[in-house]
Amino acid sequence: MKFLSSGWGLALLGSALSLGTTAALVLPEVAALRTPASLLPDKTGVPPRLWSFRTDAIDELIRELHTEREKVAEDGKAAITMQARAASERAELEKKRAEIQALRDEIEQRVVEIQEQEIRNLKTLAQTYSAMNASAAVAILREMDENSAVKILATMKVDRVGPILGEMAKTPDRAGEETMARRAARITDKLRLLKPAKKENT
Repeated sequence: MKFLSSGWGLALLGSALSLGTTAALVLPEVAALRTPASLLPDKTGVPPRLWSFRTDAIDELIRELHTEREKVAEDGKAAITMQARAASERAELEKKRAEIQALRDEIEQRVVEIQEQEIRNLKTLAQTYSAMNASAAVAILREMDENSAVKILATMKVDRVGPILGEMAKTPDRAGEETMARRAARITDKLRLLKPAKKENT
C-alpha cells in the first residue's frame, strides 16, 4: 500500500498499464502482417452463398413447374391445331354455300314464272304470233329475250308451238352466236319447268 501511495509507484503503475494496452492492440496487427496472404480471408471475392442446399420439397416444386410448362406447351399446340381445323371446316362450308347458291341461281334462270298481270298481254301476243307463219315468228323470237319468248310460247296452243320450235332448230346460225337448235332445246326445257301464273297479294 505504501507503493501505491507514493508518487513513483503510481507513475510506474500507469506506465505498465499503458504498455500492456499498447501491446494488446499492436501485437495482433503485427502478427497479421507476418501471416502469408494466401492464409488471409478473401474480402474481394464473391460473397458466400446463404442458401446452397436443396430439399425434396424444392425438387418436387421444380418437377411440378416443368410438368406445368410442358402441359401449357401441349395445350398451345392443341389450340393451334383446333384453329387450323376450324378454319378448314369454315372454308369448306363457304365452298358448299357458294355451290348451293350457284345451283339456286341456275335453277332460277331455268325456271320461268308468269305473273298474273302478264296474262292478258301474253294472250294478245300469243294470238299475234299464232297468226304468223313459223319462219316469221322465229325471226322475231330470235331477237327477243329468251324468258319472254318462253312466256309467249307457253300461252300459245300446242299445235302452233311445235312448228315454231321446229323452224327455230332449222334456222341457219349466225357467226359468233349460239346455235338456234341449242336455243330451241333450252326454250323447250324452260317450257317444261314453267311455273303457273302467280297471283299478287291484294
